[in-house]
Amino acid sequence: MQRKKQNFIQGAVILMVASLIVKVIGAFFQIPLQNMIGGEESPAFGLFSAAYRIYTAMLIISTVGLPAALSKMVAEATACGREREVRRIVRVAAGIFVPVGVLATVVLFFGAGTFASWIKNPDAQLAVMAIAPSVAMVAILSVFRGYYQGRANMVPTAVSQVIEAMGKLFAGLGLAYYAKQHGMEDAVVAALTVLGVTLGEVVAAGYMLVQAGISRRRSEPVHLLSDAIRPTRELAKTLLSLSIPITISSAVMSLTDLIDVALIAARLQSPAVGMTAEAATTAYGIYTGTVNFFNLPQTLITALAVSVLPTIASARASQNFTKVSKTIGTTLRLTMIITLPAGAGFVLLSGPILRMFYSVGVSEQGGPLMAMLGIAVPAVALVAVTNATLQAFGRIDLPLTSMFLGAVVKMLGDYYLIGNPEFGILGAPISTAVCYWVIALLNLFHIARLSHALPPLGKTAGRPLAATIGMGAATYICHTVLLRVLGTAPGTVLDKLVTLIAIAVAAVVYVALLLMLRAIEREDVLLLPKGEKIANLLHLK
Repeated sequence: MQRKKQNFIQGAVILMVASLIVKVIGAFFQIPLQNMIGGEESPAFGLFSAAYRIYTAMLIISTVGLPAALSKMVAEATACGREREVRRIVRVAAGIFVPVGVLATVVLFFGAGTFASWIKNPDAQLAVMAIAPSVAMVAILSVFRGYYQGRANMVPTAVSQVIEAMGKLFAGLGLAYYAKQHGMEDAVVAALTVLGVTLGEVVAAGYMLVQAGISRRRSEPVHLLSDAIRPTRELAKTLLSLSIPITISSAVMSLTDLIDVALIAARLQSPAVGMTAEAATTAYGIYTGTVNFFNLPQTLITALAVSVLPTIASARASQNFTKVSKTIGTTLRLTMIITLPAGAGFVLLSGPILRMFYSVGVSEQGGPLMAMLGIAVPAVALVAVTNATLQAFGRIDLPLTSMFLGAVVKMLGDYYLIGNPEFGILGAPISTAVCYWVIALLNLFHIARLSHALPPLGKTAGRPLAATIGMGAATYICHTVLLRVLGTAPGTVLDKLVTLIAIAVAAVVYVALLLMLRAIEREDVLLLPKGEKIANLLHLK
C-alpha cells in the first residue's frame, strides 16, 4: 500500500497539535461542566469523574496494549518490506481485540452496580452503564491507530482524537445542561453527561472505518522487498506477548488510580480526618479538576512516545543503531524542554491559574494540590517516553516491573498520607509525585544499561533546567509586582489578566533562555515541518 510517512518529530508534532486541540475542547467541556454540575457542594461532578475512572481502568485492561504492540510489529514488518505480513498482522489484531472490547463492554454494563459499590459510590451506577459501550468502540479505534502509527502516519489517529473530543463537548455538555435545566437527580445528571463520551467514541470509530475504506480504494501496489509472511498463530502469539505485558504495566497504574478513588473516599471519611461521604466526593471532584491541568503536558509527551516507539523499533529492525541513539537523545531532551517549565508553572501559579476558570473557593482548595502535582510533571513525561523506548527495545518486562513498584509506592503513600489529617487530600498528589519519580529513574537506569550510554546530562536536562529556573524567577517577580502595584482582588478580571501577562512573560523568557543556552539544536529543528526556515529564523547553527 502507498502510505503517508512522517519522521518521528513530524508525527509527534501532528499528535501534539491534535492533543492541544483536544485539551482546548476539553477545557470548553470540563470547566463549564464543573461549574454547572460540580463546585463546592454538588457531588454530580465527582460521580462523573468516578465513572470515568472506572471506564479508564476497564479500557486499559481490554485495549491499551494493542496500539503500541501493533505499531511495533507493523513498523518492523514495514522496515523489512513484508507488506503481506502487515495486512495479516492487522487482521489478527482485529480478530483478537475487538471481541475482547465487546466482552469488556458487557462486563462493565451489567456489573456497573458492583463497580460503583467498590468505590463506595452506588449513585455512580447509571454513569458507569452509560459509558460502557465506549470500550468496544475504542477496541476498534485501537486496531486502526496501531496500524497507522506503525506506518508512521499519525494523521488518522490525530483526527479521530479530535472527533472524540468534539463529540464529548457537544453531546456531553448539551445533555448535562438539559439534565440540570429539568432538575434531574445528580446520578442522572452524571449519567447523561458521561453518555457524551460514548457518543464521541462511536463517531470516531465510524470515521476510522470510513477512512480505512477510502485508503483501501486509493491504495497503490508497492515493491515488496520480501514475500515472507509468518503464520497466523505465530503472529497472534507475538502480538499477545507484546500487548499483554504492556497492558499489565499500564493496568497497574490504572488499577492504582481506581484504588486511588476508593482510598480518597475511604481515608477522608476515616475517624482521623472525619469528612462526610458527600464532602469527600466533593473534595475528590476538586482534585480531579486540578488533575485535568496536570494531564496537559503529559498528553503532549504521550504524543512523542507514540511516535518514537515505531521509529526506534523500525531502526532496530533495519540495524540502524546510530538512528536509535539519536532518537533517544532527541526524545529525552524534548521531554525536558516541554515539561520542566510546565511543572514550574504549576508550582508557581497554581492558585492564579485555577482562579482563571473556577471560583475562588475551588482555587483555594485546589491550588496546593496542583502545585504538588507540578513536581510530578517531568517524571510522568519521562515514564511515558522511557516506557515506549524499552518496549521498542523489546524489553517489555522492564516497564512492567517499574510500574508495579511505583504502584506499591502510590498505594502506600495514599493510605498513610490521605488518612493523616495534616495532609488529607494533599496526600494524593504527594504520593503521585513520589511514585512517578521512582518509575522514571528505574526506567532510565534500564535504558542506560541496554544502550550502554544515556545522552549527556548537561545537554539533556541541565540546560532546560537552567532555563526553567530563570523563567521561574522572572514569572514570580512579574506576577508579584503586578499584583502589588495594581492591588487586584482574587478572582477579578484584572487578577486573571495579571496571570495571563505572567504566563506570556514566562514563555518569552524561557524561549530566549533556551536559545541563549543552546538547549535547542539546529538538527532538532530541521526535523520539524519547515524546519530549515525556522532554524534560519532563530539563527541556529
